Amino acid sequence: MASLEGSDGSGLIKRNAPSVSHIPQFLKSEVKDAFEFPDLDTLSLLLGMKRREAENAVIRYNETRAGWKVRDVFCTKETRELGTEILNILASYAITRNGRDKILTLTPQLDREELHNRFSDIRASAEWRARIGEERIGALRDILSKAEIEKMDFGKSPLIALRRRGLEDRITEAYGDFVRVAAAETKAQAGELMRTEHILLLISNGAEERVLDEPGIIPIDADTLSDPCVIYPEFVVNLFMAKRKAVEAVLQLLTEFKDLRDSLLFSGIQVADLEAVRELLEAVEAWKGRGEPNFDAVIARQEEELNQAVKRIMKSGGGAADFKGYLDDVLLNLADELLLTGEDRAILRESVYENLERGPPFEFSREQIALLRVRYTRKMEERRYYQLREFATHLARQREVVSTALKKLFYFELMLASAQFSHDFGLTLPEIATGGLGVIMGRNLFLVDEERRGGEKVVPVSYSVGDVNLGIFGATPHPVAILTGANSGGKTCLLIMLASLIILTEQGLPVPAERAEVPLMPLYVYRRKMIKRTGSFEYSMRALSRIFMREGAKVVLIDELEALTEPGAMGRIMASVLNNLPRDTLAVMITHLIHELVPHISMKKVRVDGIESEGLDAAGNIRVDRQPLFNHIGSSTPELVIKKLLGHVKKEKLKAVYEEILKVLEKDRGVGLK
Repeated sequence: MASLEGSDGSGLIKRNAPSVSHIPQFLKSEVKDAFEFPDLDTLSLLLGMKRREAENAVIRYNETRAGWKVRDVFCTKETRELGTEILNILASYAITRNGRDKILTLTPQLDREELHNRFSDIRASAEWRARIGEERIGALRDILSKAEIEKMDFGKSPLIALRRRGLEDRITEAYGDFVRVAAAETKAQAGELMRTEHILLLISNGAEERVLDEPGIIPIDADTLSDPCVIYPEFVVNLFMAKRKAVEAVLQLLTEFKDLRDSLLFSGIQVADLEAVRELLEAVEAWKGRGEPNFDAVIARQEEELNQAVKRIMKSGGGAADFKGYLDDVLLNLADELLLTGEDRAILRESVYENLERGPPFEFSREQIALLRVRYTRKMEERRYYQLREFATHLARQREVVSTALKKLFYFELMLASAQFSHDFGLTLPEIATGGLGVIMGRNLFLVDEERRGGEKVVPVSYSVGDVNLGIFGATPHPVAILTGANSGGKTCLLIMLASLIILTEQGLPVPAERAEVPLMPLYVYRRKMIKRTGSFEYSMRALSRIFMREGAKVVLIDELEALTEPGAMGRIMASVLNNLPRDTLAVMITHLIHELVPHISMKKVRVDGIESEGLDAAGNIRVDRQPLFNHIGSSTPELVIKKLLGHVKKEKLKAVYEEILKVLEKDRGVGLK
C-alpha cells in the first residue's frame, strides 16, 4: 500500500520525473497534445523535465511521426547547424511562444506527398495573406499574440483511501504519483487520515461505508477510478483554464476572419462547441472569484455584533429574554450565511448557549466553534470538489474540440510565418526532383538576411548538378561537380545556398530562388570551418567515412579539405572520395587542388566548374563574376594576385618574370580538363 511519504504535508507531491515511455494513463492525451501543439512549458511541467529536454522530446516525437530521424536526413553536424540557423530566421516571424517552438522543433521529411501537402498549405496561406492586405494582417497578428497557453496549477493532490487491497497497481497505472494512496480499512484509520486532510476520496465497497459518513469523506465507486474528472477534477479544470486565452483567440479569429472557417487550415473546428467551452471557462472563473465565507471572520464579526446588541438591550432596560429572542434570529441568519445544515446548526446553537449563563461579554464556546470550523471547512471542500467535478465532466466532453482547435491554431501560425518569410525573402516553392539538384537565380539565404539588414546586394546565380530540367546553359548532367576559382569568389556561398535549398525543401519550406529542382535525399555538408575547428586529419576522414557507411542516394557538399595534409596526397584522397561515392549520389566539392585531383578522377562522372575573375578595377582590386562557368577551371588566387602586381610593375625584368608566371598558371588551367 502506498503511503503519504513524499508529500510535504500540503498535498503537493514531490515527484520524480516520469519517463516519456511511462506516462500515467490520465496524462497521455494531454502529453500527446503538448507534443503536437507543441507546448514545451506544459510538457516540462507534466513530465518533470527541463525545457531543453522537453524540446528534444518533441523533436524525437516529430521524428517518429515523420518516420525519419534528423541525423538520418541531415547527416552531419554541419548540416544540422545550418538547419538550426535557418529555423532561427523563420522563428523570428512567430508571434506566440508556441508558434516559435513549433518552428524550432520542425524535423525533415522525405515523404513527397507530405511535403506537397505542406507546400499547398503555404501557397494557400500566401494567397490568403495577399488577399486580406497588410492592415488586416496586423489585426490578425494582434489576435494571435493573445493565444497563450498559460502555466497550469496542479492544485492539491487528492488522497485516495482504500478499504481493501488490490487496487494500488491500477491507481499507479492511471495516475502515477500525481495522487496519494493510503489504507482506511477501519473507521479509526479513516479518522486518523482526516486529522490532516479536509477531503478524502474513499473507494466504496458498499453498504458498510455508511459508518464513515462524515464531512469531507467522499465515497467513490471503484468503477470510476480511471476517470480523472472523478479522482482529480481540479487538475482537469486547470488544464482547460490554462488554454483559455488560446481558445478565445481561435474564436476571435474565426469571428473577425470568417473566411477562415471555410479554409482547409481551420476545417474540422466545431465553433459552437468551442463557444460552449468558453462559456464553461467563464463560469469557472466567476465561481472562483466568488469564494466562500471566511468562517473565523464571520464568527468574530458576529460575536462583536452580539456584544453591541447586549449593550443596547441593557441600556434600553431590556433583560435576558429580550437578548435570547434577538439571539435566535441571529443564529438563523448565521447558519444561513455559513450554509450550515442539520448537525452543524445544532453545534452552532450549542456554541452560543453553552456560555450564555456567564453573562456579558458574550463569547461563543471555543470548543464547539473549533469543532464547527473543522466540519465547515470539510463541507466547503466537499462542495468545491463536487462543483469542480461538474465543471470537469462538462469540459472533458469537449477535450477533442479544444485539442483540434489549438493544433490548427499553431499550425496556422507556422503557415502564416512561412508566408511572411517567403514574402520578405523573395522565396518560391521548389519542385521535387529525382535525378538532380538545380537552381535558377538562387541566392544564399544568409546573405539575403544581411542584405535586408543593410548589407550588400546579393548576386543571384544559376547552378545544377545531375539531371535537371532547368535549361541552364552549359551545365552538363554530371552527378559530381568540382568547383574552382579564386578566394572570395563566392564558392562557399554557393555551396551553402545549395545546402539551404535541400534543408528548406525537406522541412517543407520555400527556397530563395526563381525556380529550383530539389531531390529528397539525405544531405552531408562538410564546411571549411569544421576542418579548421578540428584540425585533425583522422577526425575529418572519420567524418567523411559516413558517406560510405550508408547505402543509397545522397547529396554530398564538401568545402575545401586541402588544409588537412600535403597537397599531393590530399588530391589523391579527394579523388578517391569522388570516385567511390555511392550510386546515384550528387556531389559538389570545392578545391584549389584541381591539378592534383584531376589526374586521378573519371571525367565521365565529374564536371569541373570555375568562378572566374572579370579582371581588376581602377583601384587594382579583383572583380569576380559570381556565376560559375561550367566545364571550366576558375582563375586561382595566385593568378589574380600576379595580374594585380603586374599592373603596378615598371621594371621590365620583373614584369617579364610576372608574365612568365602567368603563362605557366594559364597553361596549367587550360591543361587541367584535357
